[in-house]
Amino acid sequence: MGMSEKKFTKAMVLAVGGLGLISTILLLNDPPAASELEITPVIFETNSTKISQFEQRNIASATSPADPATNNLIELKCEEEGQVFETALIRLRLKGDKCLTEKSTSTRVKNTSNGYIATVFHRPDYSFTTDYINLSEGKNEIDVSFETADGTVTKKVTVNRSFQSAKK
Repeated sequence: MGMSEKKFTKAMVLAVGGLGLISTILLLNDPPAASELEITPVIFETNSTKISQFEQRNIASATSPADPATNNLIELKCEEEGQVFETALIRLRLKGDKCLTEKSTSTRVKNTSNGYIATVFHRPDYSFTTDYINLSEGKNEIDVSFETADGTVTKKVTVNRSFQSAKK
């Protein structure tokens, strides 16, 4: 074993021993107090303004007032045919009360204008809501199909997305 190898071995033994000593001291000391933990991390402070700039959206399965202009939500009236809605938004949720029955096995919502198939959330009161349905510019035909033991019932909803939304 050469002189440089001995020096390297001694340096490694000292480094490992020092690391062990520091670890032991840390383990034997009390954990930090709560006041020491309340310091806001720099990364959060840096990005918090960016986070607050994002548009707030409701959780898709949560109930919120139906107003396509402000809440991205339209209410399907299941007893009516050929409903038409106007919006400038690029995506909407669809909600339906009293559309389902105990015989309903599934619901399918598809924007036939762009092929988007929505995720449907069923509720115990036989209502449903969807995730955000992407809208194309102009006329969007949305098919809502309810599968039951007696067959399929389909409702058509038209959502006209105005041209001005493309500039936003």
